[in-house]
Amino acid sequence: MGSLLNILWKSVLLDDAAIREWHERPNVFLRGLVLIVLISLIAEITVFGVNLVTQIQPVDLTSIPEDMNEWYELQDRWMPEMGPEFRKAWEGMMDVMVPMFRDLSEIEAPLPRGVVGFLDAVGGWLARAVAAIGGWLFYGALVLIGVRLLGGKAKLPVFLGSVALYIVPGLLAVLQPVPCLGILLAFAGTVWSIVVYMKATSMVTGLDAGRSIVAVVAPFFIITLLSGLFLGLTVLWFAIIF
Repeated sequence: MGSLLNILWKSVLLDDAAIREWHERPNVFLRGLVLIVLISLIAEITVFGVNLVTQIQPVDLTSIPEDMNEWYELQDRWMPEMGPEFRKAWEGMMDVMVPMFRDLSEIEAPLPRGVVGFLDAVGGWLARAVAAIGGWLFYGALVLIGVRLLGGKAKLPVFLGSVALYIVPGLLAVLQPVPCLGILLAFAGTVWSIVVYMKATSMVTGLDAGRSIVAVVAPFFIITLLSGLFLGLTVLWFAIIF
């Protein structure tokens, strides 16, 4: 275990020998999968704790109108052109929604609130780990396509297992709930992860640093472009229909 942790630590410090040793270990894909799951769960442990406390606490009905009014004041501050008509419509909405929330809170659930809250928090925690696995697989496949177009070589399972090292700096996200500092550390962890991904890509595929950067970054821009195009077409479609 100590040897493995040492390899991981040196790998995220961009040590060539450590990254190569991780890459050459047997069953690197399975090791990468386990690493993605473990780091994702550890990084989200504080978020899980916050969600758990929130879910098991009883609903504070008195805070609902206050929260809704706070949201309206924020919108009014940024978009004062909404005018008194929107205020009147918002008050009418509150007259409907607040009693509805009160009625919903009085419905007896088949399980105690604590059990339901615990299961919901655990479900969200595990869902984020599954999402991390999906992102690792999907984005890694796109990067490998770019790698091969740029002249690099690697088999998909080996490539995915090798670049899984990028998840390790994500441990900084465990401090994300800390005000101000948490956001900065999470951002630093994201940047660090990208650098590790690029380094591992270069080591595994034989590409130089420049082409590795292109292979890693290009899918992000392509996905962003396609998402923007899809959103634009959706808005245009709704504009034509309605």
